[in-house]
Amino acid sequence: MKDPYDRRIGELEPLIPLAGVPWDWSTAGRPGARFAPSAVRTELYSLTPLSEDLGELRWGFDDMGDVDIVGGDIVETGRRVVEASRHVMEVAMSRGVPAVFIGGDHSITNWTSRPFVERGASLVVLDAHYDIRKLAEGVTSGSWLRELVEATKVKALVVGVSEYANPPYAPSRAKELGVDIISRVELLKDFKSSLERLKSLVAGSKVYLSIDMDHLAQAFAPGVNSPTPLGMTPFESMSVIDVITSSAKVVGIDVVEVVPGVDATGSTPRLAAALLLRAVQGSLASTNVK
Repeated sequence: MKDPYDRRIGELEPLIPLAGVPWDWSTAGRPGARFAPSAVRTELYSLTPLSEDLGELRWGFDDMGDVDIVGGDIVETGRRVVEASRHVMEVAMSRGVPAVFIGGDHSITNWTSRPFVERGASLVVLDAHYDIRKLAEGVTSGSWLRELVEATKVKALVVGVSEYANPPYAPSRAKELGVDIISRVELLKDFKSSLERLKSLVAGSKVYLSIDMDHLAQAFAPGVNSPTPLGMTPFESMSVIDVITSSAKVVGIDVVEVVPGVDATGSTPRLAAALLLRAVQGSLASTNVK
């Protein structure tokens, strides 16, 4: 538009470390999340830094590229992602900003969150699914949370668990694992009380926030691995993110499960970028980096 005063995220001074994890070999549904880091980056860098209530973001993303994954090799890929995440975390800590990761299917969070969890961070997940399956054979992105909790004993909370999207045993298994749940139905019946409960669960803690785009209703996010017909709205998601970023110290953020190839409109990568940006800017609003 030849507007000399307009600015986009991609033009800001780089400060917030960002890495992509193009892995989707754990996908049991629709593959293609390996292409999401590129698609979400494109949308993210094209957004403007202005939020009507949070002000103007001064700092952009220090893009460290994609982790060099090994297609089909979950063990070596996991090792590489954990190593890369530890480096990104250390850079973020030295700058006083959150670390950012773009997946990939949701199994990447088992790796990207590890260094943060090991340093005492709790985990908050926006997701329509519990992701606590235990398979007889094979791999799935629907087991990563169980694996992480069993390995690290991390305090975990899942917000947005949706009806008709989970196996019947999931609620009891979540209780056994000590995973807190705020379901889609709870949010729908009493949104204000649900947000108050969320605030009480995260207040004063360090949090790694994982945003699985399938927590949103399919009408808003059609381009995901497992579309959710009765999921959340973007405005509910914004409110949840705002409570987390204003009540806790968010040290890491990821966005996962975007499948660009099944979304002809490009709305899912763009919405993923917007929610990611909201989480980053909300996190920075409570720090000394403005």
